[in-house]
Amino acid sequence: MKDLLISQLEETTVKDLKKCFDDNGSSKNEENIRWQFLNNTEKKSAALIAKNKISSKVAGIYAMAFVKFKMGDAIVLGSQSMDTMIDHDYRGSGLFFELANEAYNRAKGEVDLVYGFPNKHSFKGFKKLLKWHVLDPLPFLIKPLRTKYFTSRIKYLKFLPDISLSPFSYRKDKRYRIEESAVFPNDVNLVWAKFSESFSVSVNRDKEYLDWRFNQKPNENYKIAHCYLDETYQGFIIYTVKGKHGGKIGYIMDLIYDPQEEQAASTLLNYAINQIKKEKADCILNWCLEHSPNYKVYKKMRFFDLPEKFRPIELHFGARPFNLEYEHLIKNRSNWYLSYADSDTV
Repeated sequence: MKDLLISQLEETTVKDLKKCFDDNGSSKNEENIRWQFLNNTEKKSAALIAKNKISSKVAGIYAMAFVKFKMGDAIVLGSQSMDTMIDHDYRGSGLFFELANEAYNRAKGEVDLVYGFPNKHSFKGFKKLLKWHVLDPLPFLIKPLRTKYFTSRIKYLKFLPDISLSPFSYRKDKRYRIEESAVFPNDVNLVWAKFSESFSVSVNRDKEYLDWRFNQKPNENYKIAHCYLDETYQGFIIYTVKGKHGGKIGYIMDLIYDPQEEQAASTLLNYAINQIKKEKADCILNWCLEHSPNYKVYKKMRFFDLPEKFRPIELHFGARPFNLEYEHLIKNRSNWYLSYADSDTV
């Protein structure tokens, strides 16, 4: 559009991105914007801002943060599409398509793919205009903890008392030692290498990424528990509790471990469930694809597939390759590993 100037996000325009979101009913924090797009592990992004040349009003934003990906046996550069906003005065003008294509053109040759979780408002645009491969459904699992959170939503069940749905306390396996610590040991890289052998496509969850994602993210309070067998590192679990969706929700952000030590995974998950229960959470949510190494562990601990009609928010899952060499991997849902670590909203 001739009256608009498109530029890359930088320190001097962080306030512009924030204002556009604030003015259109979706507030942003400047610290989080810097962390996501300027201070990520790659110190790179394709975050574009379209401003009116005369008034300097921000007309729209399309933003992708760069992140390393496991792609088969290779480590490549990928990106996550996460912040899209078209100002209400410019909706229906084709600006979304123009900004996204400009971002893709700038990323091609450097980035091998883009992926993300479009909401119900933007999903059609990603599918039809931007030619994403749709990899739905997003794999929600839920573990109910209290009845009242669910019965209060059904008129004729509101009279029922609040009953614990997970009455048993943490059963410690004496063979394993659990320690809570924000420090990821270097051995986490070895555990991730073993854990990721069974799938082809994922954000590369090495120590550098984990430190950035869970220790450097502003305004968060993640709990990180590590498991040891004697002095051998077995893996970790990351969890948090938030007031969301009209209740108190526990989130399992990730559970990664040596696949040969499934009991270590069960011990970690059992520990996190118990800690979340202490905070009087109503339920626990996580994302886990049915072919993932940890899926059976969740199911054993009575996590259930959450039907789409009962989900707290409508989200979709998709991706688009820029390097066609990897298209056969990217477009196949069964090649992916996902968890709430991939979410930019938790």
